[in-house]
Amino acid sequence: MHFTIRQATAFDAEAASHLVTGLAHYFLADPASAQAAPFMAGLSPSAYAERLSSSPFKHYVAEDAAGLCGIVALRDGSHVYHLFVRADAQGRGIARALWLHAKQQSSHATFTVNASLHAVPVYERLGFVAKAGPQRFHGVLFVPMVYAHD
Repeated sequence: MHFTIRQATAFDAEAASHLVTGLAHYFLADPASAQAAPFMAGLSPSAYAERLSSSPFKHYVAEDAAGLCGIVALRDGSHVYHLFVRADAQGRGIARALWLHAKQQSSHATFTVNASLHAVPVYERLGFVAKAGPQRFHGVLFVPMVYAHD
């Protein structure tokens, strides 16, 4: 599958929101629960548009023939805020390519992520290691992980 990576723009907010909310069942026990509401609000098109124009965030997207197929966002250059790949495009190297692109664009040597339980094996393959056991916040069950350059 052919895809390209580019810096995200405000025009990507709706597609990014749609991609990530469509994957919410992987990282939220119940996306419709009141506990998850604050987290889900942060995935709206308007919330994405705000982050896309916010200086602490850098977003990169992958596109294929069907449109946006992946997104990575770094906060403050060193925290992987989002890394998502469209369900039908998973397992094709898009997450790795997005991660490598974002890492190359950053001046940092150490990165953190709060990986959903579903994504822990993916982050381990990318070189991240768990720094604590599973935790829960706003309905999201995650594992804090860290990556450090060799």
